[in-house]
Amino acid sequence: MAGTNPTTPEEINTIQLLAKGVMEIYEPPLATINTHLKELTEKQEAVHNMLVSERRRLEDLQNDAMLDALLADIATSREKLTSISNSMMGLHKRVQSLQTRAANVEKAAKNKAASQNHASKS
Repeated sequence: MAGTNPTTPEEINTIQLLAKGVMEIYEPPLATINTHLKELTEKQEAVHNMLVSERRRLEDLQNDAMLDALLADIATSREKLTSISNSMMGLHKRVQSLQTRAANVEKAAKNKAASQNHASKS
């Protein structure tokens, strides 16, 4: 019987009954497993989507933190620039004041020298 095709209707009927019996035994668990696999796949996709969404949210938060740090740096730099600008303005005013004073001192020295020259000639 091994390796030969069944020829009698009784052999064909036996094979069909055996196949039916095997299918009755294995089909329900396979159908259940298939259903469970579909459910697990759906749950896995849902979890994956949640993870992707959470990852995006965390990246956005990190980008916001970096942006906040950059804005804080900008504010600090602006304060420093304002302070330097004010110092420069103060120095400029002192230079102008000293230049005016130097011009007055020079003028007074010239007047004194001129009056001494005038007095020595007379």
